[in-house]
Amino acid sequence: MEGKRIAVIGAGVCGLVSIKSCLEEGLEPVCYELNSELGGVWVYSNELRPNQGSAVYDCLVTNSSKEMTCFSDFPFPRTTPPYLTHRLYLQYLRNYADHFNLHPYINFNCCVKDIRQAKDFAETGQWEITIQQGGTERVEIFDGVMVCSGMFKDARIPTYPGLDQFQGDVLHSNAFRNGSKYKDKTVLVVGGGHSAGDISVDTSRHANQVYLSMRKGTWVIPRTGLGCVPSDMLGNTRFTNLLPMAIRAFLVTTFASLRVNHAKFGLQSEVPFFKGSQMVNDEIGNRIFCGKIKPKPVISEFTKNGVKFEDGSEINNLDAVIFATGYHLGYKFIDNSIIADSHDELELYKYVFPARLKHSTLAVVGCVAILGANVPVYELQARWAARVLAKKAKLPGPTERVFEVRGRRKRLRENHGRCKTYVPPVPIQEDYANEIGVRPNFTKLLVSNPSLAIKCFFGPTYPTSYRLHGPGSWHGAKKAILDAWDNVIYPTKTRDVVKETNPSSITLKMFIIFTFLVIIITLVFT
Repeated sequence: MEGKRIAVIGAGVCGLVSIKSCLEEGLEPVCYELNSELGGVWVYSNELRPNQGSAVYDCLVTNSSKEMTCFSDFPFPRTTPPYLTHRLYLQYLRNYADHFNLHPYINFNCCVKDIRQAKDFAETGQWEITIQQGGTERVEIFDGVMVCSGMFKDARIPTYPGLDQFQGDVLHSNAFRNGSKYKDKTVLVVGGGHSAGDISVDTSRHANQVYLSMRKGTWVIPRTGLGCVPSDMLGNTRFTNLLPMAIRAFLVTTFASLRVNHAKFGLQSEVPFFKGSQMVNDEIGNRIFCGKIKPKPVISEFTKNGVKFEDGSEINNLDAVIFATGYHLGYKFIDNSIIADSHDELELYKYVFPARLKHSTLAVVGCVAILGANVPVYELQARWAARVLAKKAKLPGPTERVFEVRGRRKRLRENHGRCKTYVPPVPIQEDYANEIGVRPNFTKLLVSNPSLAIKCFFGPTYPTSYRLHGPGSWHGAKKAILDAWDNVIYPTKTRDVVKETNPSSITLKMFIIFTFLVIIITLVFT
């Protein structure tokens, strides 16, 4: 195969879609995967694998629904449930690799030890990569690199007075597999995000008592929305993205409060929705309601056999503490001047390209976390990066790229007090789609297919909408969008009922009510 040789580091979600994107653009991908199988973080193991950062636990279910988290030209089968266990999702990745014949481009059991600029980088933009395989090392030269190994490497465990003296079990959520280990024990979970909620709920089914310590509370979002429609299909639309931030925050917090009274359950966040922690969870309210989980405030110190909190309360005879407190950023195989190991110093143009490099021949795919489905964003990053590496798309110069990074940093610090990397999905997807040339043209759609245009604008921002036209367009995109609602409902209808309400009529009524509420709120708040 002729074309520029591109090293793809990792064969998880980002790596697989990067291989495919390279092939679409006439590049020659060579993927290096540390482990013996593809799937990255979605490969479940009873113990942490060597050098593993983030990991899945046994009870994990996707936070995003199947229609919102699929690859843009490879929808889930109709029979797949709306939300997936990690086993189902791993099988989906395997099917994706089989369907697009990606296996021949993956080298398994290869450890990338070092990535550095080639000696003639100033002229060629090439990279020198050191690979370890089977006890031997070799160096290879590549025309470009796509780093797809994931940004979460080292588990982050905060320091507390007395923690080193605590005699119970101490572990990070990446080492948690299931709650059965804590049968009849007293457990403290620390954190306010998705993992903290999942681990608390799962452990509470076995433990005598579970406590959940949060620094500033959290916002709990159920997977199931109004009319049994997945929440992310209701919230992540191009229409709602045009509303002022205050109105969007009001709508989503109102929706969250319909299912969980955050104040009465001790979950109340101290900060607005888009600035605080979020927890996608359908069960934590019930577990609190039956006393199996008890929320607690910030930890002040640990004792030999327990823990004290800032409100003066304490827990004695504590058996274990599980920290669901995130990860440190890390790409250990490359110099910090290219990919920094802290969010405050990270300089990636639009979260993808190192801003200061003379040649844009290295891209990072997956170094941003999304308030919604990650996969569609990572796929668009890979498609864009492949086009840049193939010189079919052009970036601005280093000065303009650094200016974008500094402007984003400033906005993040002003809005969040820090350079957090969690962003809403729709704006960043549309931005990447503009760069590639695949953002839906609604003017043309309204003329050629009004029904499809309305679904794309007012309905969910399906990944398949970025395959309607432009580079990499897919003939099945239109049908996938039109069939999406029925595909969500179909797998749950495993029993015939006497009378069934038409799902499409429910959706229409919900949309009319939602639009009316938005108009009223807009008139009141503006």
